[in-house]
Amino acid sequence: MKAPRYAFLVVALALLDACATQAPHPQPPSASVAIAAPAVPAPVTLPLPVAVPQPNLWNRLRKDFVLDDCGNPRAQAWAKRFTRNPRLFAAQLQQALPLIAWVQDAADRAGVAGELVLLPMVESSYNPAEPGRSGDPAGMWQIMPRTAHAMGLEVGHGYDGRLDPAASTEAVMGMLKGYHDELQDWRLVDMAFNAGEYKMLGVLDGREHSSVDKPLRLPVSATTRDHLAKLMAMACIVRDPAQFEVDLPRAEGGYELTLVPLPQAVDLASAARAAGILPAQLRTLNPGYRGKRMPEDAPHHLLLPQESAQRLSAALDTQGIAALVADPGTKKSTTPTPATLASAGKHRGASRHRVERGESLWSIARHYRIDPAKLRSWNALASDNLRPGQSLLLSAPD
Repeated sequence: MKAPRYAFLVVALALLDACATQAPHPQPPSASVAIAAPAVPAPVTLPLPVAVPQPNLWNRLRKDFVLDDCGNPRAQAWAKRFTRNPRLFAAQLQQALPLIAWVQDAADRAGVAGELVLLPMVESSYNPAEPGRSGDPAGMWQIMPRTAHAMGLEVGHGYDGRLDPAASTEAVMGMLKGYHDELQDWRLVDMAFNAGEYKMLGVLDGREHSSVDKPLRLPVSATTRDHLAKLMAMACIVRDPAQFEVDLPRAEGGYELTLVPLPQAVDLASAARAAGILPAQLRTLNPGYRGKRMPEDAPHHLLLPQESAQRLSAALDTQGIAALVADPGTKKSTTPTPATLASAGKHRGASRHRVERGESLWSIARHYRIDPAKLRSWNALASDNLRPGQSLLLSAPD
């Protein structure tokens, strides 16, 4: 990862309203009035169900915090620096809210500490389209090209998985979980994310636990120490925003994103029309696709606000995928049909795959063009969690 930056997020996410309206409590039924004998039981009037408010994102995130480093002077200094303009800081969080919620759900599934959900704020201010020149890191996670390859992310001219929030987040969560299995400390995981896993293993080799327990004193670069201090600072602000005079944006629901899988490559402008949003809005959440149309050899999915996702899914059900392909004059797609995807792994000349560090079930399934649910079933996996060295069947067992 490159040296962290903290710039104002300029990409305007034209998404759904950030606050859900809580339904009013129903009025209690009026008391029954007794009437002359013979007594007839009064009809029972049941109260209307009360809408249960969705859990607040910030409260959920705090519950997933596992560290308590807010007393660290370095973290305090960065927290004060970040919140020098409290309104600007809150506005940045407001813009990033849908993606924060998306990453939080991914972290929950992977068993990753809540503090790491704030990592893209340190890396890119949660800008999914954060560009990188050739050989440089890119995306909201600021992933290097070589690292992306090891994680199973495709980086090409027409599609860059580092700029795909759904694909990159899934891959990063698998990598972070693998780091923690090795390092056993989420603070060291953050340092490994910045400096590299093998660098951190070398630093820790032969050291006493007392020194490892104070990671900011380890002999790493100032950039890596600051990276951890910045993450600590972000968590401290979310933990106690009043201390820094910050009003966190309201987050009771209504901003959630949904991933819509597609059976083949589509024209992005057509997909935007079907989803009821502007093409620029669609591209804001899906910057991994670099052209007007999805490449045939790239993952085919779109990350959208829930209402837009429902419209797109409805269009697929009623009109079919043909309504979303490129202009009529475009050559017909030769993308394999879903029925052929299960055997695509054999086409790559492999019957098994050995799991490497940083890989996830999702990234492996995508690499071999296999349905993740089938890959999980073939290998009798209880969850999506994998361990390095694990051998996976790439087709149904005999």
